[in-house]
Amino acid sequence: MSNPLARLFFLCVLALGLGRCSFESDSAGSFSASVKGLLGADFSQDGEHALVGSIQHGGSLWQTESAERLYNWNHSPNGNSAITSVAFSPDGDYAASADQGTIVLWDVHTGEALRYFTAPSEVFHLSLGPKGESALLALAGGRAILFDIQKGGIIHELHQVDNILSMAMSANGKYALFGIDNDSINYWELGSAKLLSNIKTLGRAKTIALSDDGKLGFTAVQHIDGLIWDLEQSKVLARLKYSSRFFPTSSSFLTGRFSADSQTLVTGNTTGAVELWQTSTGNRLQRWLTPISYGIGPKVYSIIAVAHLPKLEQVIAMNSKGTVYRFPL
Repeated sequence: MSNPLARLFFLCVLALGLGRCSFESDSAGSFSASVKGLLGADFSQDGEHALVGSIQHGGSLWQTESAERLYNWNHSPNGNSAITSVAFSPDGDYAASADQGTIVLWDVHTGEALRYFTAPSEVFHLSLGPKGESALLALAGGRAILFDIQKGGIIHELHQVDNILSMAMSANGKYALFGIDNDSINYWELGSAKLLSNIKTLGRAKTIALSDDGKLGFTAVQHIDGLIWDLEQSKVLARLKYSSRFFPTSSSFLTGRFSADSQTLVTGNTTGAVELWQTSTGNRLQRWLTPISYGIGPKVYSIIAVAHLPKLEQVIAMNSKGTVYRFPL
């Protein structure tokens, strides 16, 4: 095509058909936290630290702005651990990691292992409460436990009836949201261990998030628009459309994180897109695309962890290969 504008239009139409077309700014920086992929990963609430469970080298803590690996964290001195679940406390002072049989509480500032526990069964999902005092564990058979990770012992058991697909705990430690394998979500008050509501969804909600105050929830079912919920009213507040009706894709939301003031939500999906949404309306404010890979292996890697970086006025994302990207707001 001799006309540059026509060629650009053609390329964008082709990219849209693959769910990847955008005119947003490029990444503000990136680094690799793993070479061969991840078993688990998360960012601290402020996005300044990343904890990864790497296929290649086990657990490690990273400082995201400097791209510096601070500590190697494994559960055994004899080798690398297969760490599948990780979490930070909301204040960022503590982190926890779980492999198939053990849970470790870490001091983020010193790198010290503070507590070591044998898990009652395999840990599928893990969240940490304020000051690292409690941990919410999703176990096999729909079993969820609020656990005293400082002293040991079960605080509450929250039985979910069916298998737990996804889980989130509010930053204030008061609420929890579970995606259940019966096309519903369960909203709990943790202090009283009271089930506040059971809300039916249009499928299996494998991706969920909870606002810091626990009043807003985000759920995503594969190949269906994401939903932002007013959990106190058990009603949909906004709908997030992940694709154009003219160019349908097989994309799905894999992760989400609310801003501290609950005004925005950042998401990551299976096509490597990172998006910023207004929670009150569901309007997409910004969209960024991670680079397409060339050579052997996948062309696009899914986004598995996201966070806001308020200090730098950026958002941060990590893909399943272990590459961390920062994007300007």
